[in-house]
Amino acid sequence: MKVTATAIALAAMVVSFPAAADTWSGAYSATIQSTYSDGRTAKVYVEPDHSYSVLLPDGTKLAGTWADANAQSCFTLNGTTKPTCFPAKDYKVGDHFAGEDGSGKFTAVIVEGR
Repeated sequence: MKVTATAIALAAMVVSFPAAADTWSGAYSATIQSTYSDGRTAKVYVEPDHSYSVLLPDGTKLAGTWADANAQSCFTLNGTTKPTCFPAKDYKVGDHFAGEDGSGKFTAVIVEGR
């Protein structure tokens, strides 16, 4: 059997990124609690269908989609064009990370439960 360079490259990609489609599977039944630098908070709920929602303290709910590409996992709110991106990895309960979106800089932690 002849192995081509393309087959080797594809195999390497599969080994390197085995869960790319499930980057946020560790957060599907969890809550991402985000705190902005000015003290504002938001709760983010990630879904396996690549949608997500944001619950603000006043009860306002925002929605959007997320996608993985080019070693990044990017979240785009409906009605906006600039995504908020994070390194693609297997996120799980207990993970902490930081980011910046149209509302400002924030830190986030994934906690158990919804």
